[in-house]
Amino acid sequence: MMIAVLLCSIQLGALGQLSTEQVYEHIPIFHGDSIVFPITMVNAYPFVSVEVNGIKGKLMFDNGTEAALNLNDNLVNLKTKKKGKGNFGSGQSFDENISDTIAELKFTNGLTYRNLLNIKSAKLDFLQRSITPDLMGFIGYNFFKGYILKLDYLRRKITLYKNTEQRSSSKDFLNGERVIAIINFELRSRPNIPLVHVKIGDTDVLGAFDTGQFGIIQFEENVEKELKAKGLLVSGGIDGYGEELFNVNDVVIDGTFKTNVIGTPPMSRKGTDVFRKALQVEEPSFMCFGYRFLDQYKTVWDYAEKKIYILEK
Repeated sequence: MMIAVLLCSIQLGALGQLSTEQVYEHIPIFHGDSIVFPITMVNAYPFVSVEVNGIKGKLMFDNGTEAALNLNDNLVNLKTKKKGKGNFGSGQSFDENISDTIAELKFTNGLTYRNLLNIKSAKLDFLQRSITPDLMGFIGYNFFKGYILKLDYLRRKITLYKNTEQRSSSKDFLNGERVIAIINFELRSRPNIPLVHVKIGDTDVLGAFDTGQFGIIQFEENVEKELKAKGLLVSGGIDGYGEELFNVNDVVIDGTFKTNVIGTPPMSRKGTDVFRKALQVEEPSFMCFGYRFLDQYKTVWDYAEKKIYILEK
């Protein structure tokens, strides 16, 4: 842990823009030029360590969550008022609350927020049981809106770069990197979920990028049979939860980038109804690029330019 902290300090010093006393109030959004967050991977999920009102825990960094911050009021005691119902892409629903009692939220890199107002929370004990007992909640898209997002699961860090005209020209977020591909994406009903056009053999598929999952594939029965017959969809064995996994071969994203996606669980059409409704997906075949894909590369997500850079790991 001490080595990780020292490395983080070196990285932050090199960027030269974050002091350990950087403090904001009321709204949990980032304001600086760039910042590095050390992450901990728990199964498929990237987590950032935090302390909320003196309670230590981890926030999942999830672009699939649109709100800047959602907290688990089962882990930290908050005075809340009920707002309504929320739900996850899995279809699981929960009571959603609102709190104005977050006195301090502090990240391990020194970034601190105080007196946060109008923060959503919910009792997320079911996620504590299934993912990690110290799950504090989620960091979502609005936290880094207006920033370029760089994911590096190998080196366990997430970097944010403010979108500026100078950066659009200099592309300093690519310094020292080997770019394998640049893929274009679109946004439909949700500003936080990049959607890409994919070809697997002769099959058209709509793909979504999501840090909050392993990944999924959903094909119509006849398409699944055809892909299996062509060797494009092959068994990847059984995972520790007893679920069947598949490897998908010759996946072409945006007509330019060819890759394979391994160890991806299948889902029924009905199982994707929540995704489809939220993202306005009408295409019959659908897949999500989550951990199984993101762990193979470094990626840079430029929402302003609607491009994802695939970098050598």
